[in-house]
Amino acid sequence: VATQSSVSSGINAEYGVDEAVELWNSTNVTLWEEGLNSYADCKMVIARKLSQSQTKLSKDKFEVLSTWVEEELPKNFKSNKCLTLSQLSKLMVWKLQRGQFRATLMALIKKNTESAVKSISSQAFVLISDKDDTTGAMKKLTELSGVGPATASLILSILCPSKVPFMSDEAMDASVGLPRKYTLPQFEKFRSRLETKAEELGESWTVTMVENALFAIAVLAR
Repeated sequence: VATQSSVSSGINAEYGVDEAVELWNSTNVTLWEEGLNSYADCKMVIARKLSQSQTKLSKDKFEVLSTWVEEELPKNFKSNKCLTLSQLSKLMVWKLQRGQFRATLMALIKKNTESAVKSISSQAFVLISDKDDTTGAMKKLTELSGVGPATASLILSILCPSKVPFMSDEAMDASVGLPRKYTLPQFEKFRSRLETKAEELGESWTVTMVENALFAIAVLAR
């Protein structure tokens, strides 16, 4: 994960990894497509570089979890219209492996009850799907233990990838800049900027595609 450092190390003190910043400042669709297409390679790099602590989080390999997040979980969300405690725990493992490891988060997630996770996530899904209230859905999800704005954005990005980008550190660094703020106002700023970029790149682009491209370029560059 990019942190403040010297420019000579390839990290911009204000906006993170240089290559991701360069991509963010570009409107060249070909460059963005290359960034997005490199996401598969990015996941392979992450899998190879997991720390011991990250590896111990689950018996499932990162590649397997990624497939579950990208292919199975969206279908499950749409059919069941809620999140389960097991799914939340599994999703948190993936988040902690894809990005920065934070030891306390898994313990906080486990403090939730099954009924609370289902009830709160169900209400959040209704807010964003039926009422187009992304902010309300974000606030509702943060009522769960261990779920801050970043994790809430991850959950909603799986349900509504065209509306909600995941607040990954790498994408936030490049588009919003440092220091990192995991707050609802920061999410709104981040989402607005990625919406604008997606519009610049063309109607086929979504905020999630923009996040994936920025994330991949930053990970592969460091």
